[in-house]
Amino acid sequence: MTINERSKEINALLAGCLALLESKGRAYSGEEDANSNFKRNATLLGMTKYQILAVYMNKHLDSINNAIKYNPEMPDDETEGMKGRIQDAINYLSILYTLIVEDTPKKGI
Repeated sequence: MTINERSKEINALLAGCLALLESKGRAYSGEEDANSNFKRNATLLGMTKYQILAVYMNKHLDSINNAIKYNPEMPDDETEGMKGRIQDAINYLSILYTLIVEDTPKKGI
């Protein structure tokens, strides 16, 4: 794969990430507070929003790791597909970033 081919693939992957983030975000959080589902579940379960995010994200990372473990030559996920798992993991890292930014608006990260 050339650098240009890789860039095209990653751009397409990230465009899909954004589309998923927007559609799933509305389903889980509504329009007001994009991160409200992490906060609601944190309150409900006596955890922090960061811990809730870690649980959700680790589900996808665990699946990715298992796919690599059981088929190291060509990892595959038969339920959501590897592309979907990868996009979800990228999105959770992006959401982590927004949670941190939200908590440190003057400093950023």
